[in-house]
Amino acid sequence: MKLWKRMTGIGVAALLLFATACGGTGSNLGASGDAPTGERALYTIKVLVTSTGNTIVKRSDETPVGKVIKDKFNIVFEFIPFSGDYRDKLNMMLASGDYPEMLRVERQDLVTKYINAGAALPLDDYLKDAKYFNEANKPSIPFWRLPASDGKLYKWEANVPQDVNNFCECNDIAIRNDILKEQGYPKLLSTDDYVEFLKKAIAAHPTTNGKKTLGVVAPLAESWGMAGIMPIMYEKGDKYISVGNEGVIFNIKDQKFEDMLLNAYTKESYQFFNRLYREGLLDNESFTDTLTQVTEKVNSGQALGFYYTMWIKDQVNTSLEKAGHPDLGYIQLPIQTNTMVKEGQKKNLRLETVRPYDSIIITKNAKDPKRIFELIDWFSSEEGQILLQAGVEGVHYKRVDGKRVLTDEFKKGYREDPNYLSKQGIGVGMSFLGLRLLTAKDNQPYNLLNDTAASDEFSLTKTVADTYKTLGWANSKDWFRKNGVPAPGGLASGIIIDPTSSEGMISQKIVELRVKNSAKLVMAKSEAEFEQIWQDLMKQYQVLNPQKVVDKYNEIFQQQQAKVKEYTK
Repeated sequence: MKLWKRMTGIGVAALLLFATACGGTGSNLGASGDAPTGERALYTIKVLVTSTGNTIVKRSDETPVGKVIKDKFNIVFEFIPFSGDYRDKLNMMLASGDYPEMLRVERQDLVTKYINAGAALPLDDYLKDAKYFNEANKPSIPFWRLPASDGKLYKWEANVPQDVNNFCECNDIAIRNDILKEQGYPKLLSTDDYVEFLKKAIAAHPTTNGKKTLGVVAPLAESWGMAGIMPIMYEKGDKYISVGNEGVIFNIKDQKFEDMLLNAYTKESYQFFNRLYREGLLDNESFTDTLTQVTEKVNSGQALGFYYTMWIKDQVNTSLEKAGHPDLGYIQLPIQTNTMVKEGQKKNLRLETVRPYDSIIITKNAKDPKRIFELIDWFSSEEGQILLQAGVEGVHYKRVDGKRVLTDEFKKGYREDPNYLSKQGIGVGMSFLGLRLLTAKDNQPYNLLNDTAASDEFSLTKTVADTYKTLGWANSKDWFRKNGVPAPGGLASGIIIDPTSSEGMISQKIVELRVKNSAKLVMAKSEAEFEQIWQDLMKQYQVLNPQKVVDKYNEIFQQQQAKVKEYTK
């Protein structure tokens, strides 16, 4: 979804804006430090970041990975905190011409605007001398050419491609360990299963550690909460994948876009939340809770479960163990609609082929674009990807019988410090250099944390690990691997319609209508009231002509498929 917040398991998502001096612009985002070292002067690039680690590391050469980059290329990134609406910032910089040398651009429409304005440099001339980039990114380059009308390459993307051995989004539901044990470790899957389970649990445990026990908590106040989490059950089977928070979803089997709200599984998603609410099993504060509040509640063990935000569970479980409550740890489990279970559906494991949300360009203001691309080219190599995702050999990993193995130092740091990866320069915070979620040539994930068995060894508490064994799982992702099917999104997640077009304006209206009515649906006092609200919503919805939006998505999809085929020749 435009749960673009969903990340890769190697750190917290970061918004990155790269900035170096643009001679004569007067911008305060300028380059600094020209002291020569060897044949090349030091090249300091300011990077504006928004992440939990942005106050921890000020310069890349404070980290082990950053020191390697400086030693090899004499390039240093200086991290500057950034806040605000990033797309607005991108538009303002383009309008003023005061944009930095290297820039992360969100989504295809803005990439095209930068290209059409002459702000993005074509990279084709650098490809001729590239040692690694062309081969490493061969499957992706045809897709990356799509934003330009001239067919040239102006960008690369971060955090793609992904393969199923390295990426399991699996953002379903987490349930408290002690309640599972108390009820005999039932095999929960359908929404009916969870409602009955939670009803028994909250009746048996009205309080937890002196506080009122909460049912399921969810960060519905996040921008991606009501718009994304609420209808998301459509993706829990094997027919559809999420492609954003707009009005469409993608039918992976028929390879076409369909309307989100009119989908039967979407309705089941709202019905599930409504039933939780009516049974007193949905925390009423979920409507106003952000992820920060949700994390606080699960850190105390007060909630019986939490929905979707699985990336917080390991740190939460560690906190509970430290607080002397390991039995209150949370177990990540699958959930499907009742219909999906009756139909015996597998679960799609969504994999992104393209990720325009993390598009990176070199702008016309770059002082030395060739030098920047040389760095990107090297990070396309095996050595570069392993440094970017696994860290420094001897510090973060060692080789045992030819295999990369995490060091005790890494395990201890990652387990105890939520900012450890940022402090080491590993992963998402440096993903603009071209991070790929794939398997290395040594048949191990570049990022060893993506080896579930290896990461479980030190990221799971003993209580949680024992529970997975009792459930009959080989590891914490075992059910998902056995019951999941790889679902590469191909072009789907990269399709966007012009927001100023008639279809774009309809799209905005149907999303606003869906979000506006979401709380009403969830808070309906009975099934009959829910159905009445739903039918009234359908009447209002159809007046907007949502099919016009769906048709436009499919039209663009077909056009871009033809272009990719042409660029692949």
